[in-house]
Amino acid sequence: MSDKLALVLSGGSVRAAAQVGVLQAVEEYNLRPQVVVGTSGGSIVAALYAAGLSASELRQLFLEYSRAKGKVVDLNWPGAVLALVTWDYRRLAGAVRGKSLEEIIAQSLPIQRFQDLTKCQLLIPAVNLNNGQPTVFCAYKALGLQPDVDGEYEGYLLRDDLTISQAVRASISIPGVFVPAAFAQDEDCYVDGGLRDGYPLNIAVRLGQAQRVLGVNLGYAGMRRDTILADGPLEILNQSLDIMIWAQFKDRLQDRALVNTRLITINPLIYNIGTFEVEYIPEMIARGYEVAARLFRERGLTPGAADNQERLFRMVRAPLSFPEKNSPYFNYLLENQIKKRKEEPAAERSVLRHLRSLVRRKALG
Repeated sequence: MSDKLALVLSGGSVRAAAQVGVLQAVEEYNLRPQVVVGTSGGSIVAALYAAGLSASELRQLFLEYSRAKGKVVDLNWPGAVLALVTWDYRRLAGAVRGKSLEEIIAQSLPIQRFQDLTKCQLLIPAVNLNNGQPTVFCAYKALGLQPDVDGEYEGYLLRDDLTISQAVRASISIPGVFVPAAFAQDEDCYVDGGLRDGYPLNIAVRLGQAQRVLGVNLGYAGMRRDTILADGPLEILNQSLDIMIWAQFKDRLQDRALVNTRLITINPLIYNIGTFEVEYIPEMIARGYEVAARLFRERGLTPGAADNQERLFRMVRAPLSFPEKNSPYFNYLLENQIKKRKEEPAAERSVLRHLRSLVRRKALG
């Protein structure tokens, strides 16, 4: 029996579009993960893929997202107006409600429940905001996991009672950006899974029981970002989360469960696209495909070959990152960002500034 392959998709907000491009290459090169783990923005791609959408269908769906910003981003008008009227900003739990995105995902999913998935197993982490408990939504019985009497396994609370779209809504809830996710099934609320597992390798290994992991990490890779202060509070928050994910990644590599795991990480090195800049989705998809396909070619894979998984992980003894830091290709990607510097009125693109301008327009009638 061949080793179990897991696909791990990190957080990265709208940059998760690059993961769609990686999936195009994964399908083209006949790689078939049995487990998919996605957190935050990566949970959207993971959920749609595990529910049966092909990479081409995912691409088409994300291209539709790129033309429908107003439908995807539902600003939290009730909270904003109440906060402005009362001067009590505690009433503004987040700038974006997140309900529209949850509904769009639910409508796009051919399967709604974790227990009904057949293509591969899906695991989506989030964090319980009330008690800090890391939670993983999955069909844990199908994975052969036996949680204790409190529902915990390996330090995670396992749940299979939410729908897949609800789990995604929980995992994408960046604090301060999205209103925390709350559901009728319980009294607790949830925030971004990236707070505890921004690149959830250990979930793929400890819960998904994978021996091989192909990951897409959209986070910080050690590069310098000189314009961050000018990019506004939302991008400062995102850069901070990216740095935290990078630190988590380095710590996770010391996890004893990962010692015998063959790990390859792809990073498309997209770092200057804002949280809601969906207009760059086509270019990010293309970038993800380009980087993944180049890795596969360099590892000796050929499109459609049955032995591509063996070729991909052959001689991988230590964690492999692609492109390797400071290699010519790494530097090329850094220097050739999707959004050119002259196009960057980034502060004006922040969702908080956008919210304030809309409030002013409404107030003026």
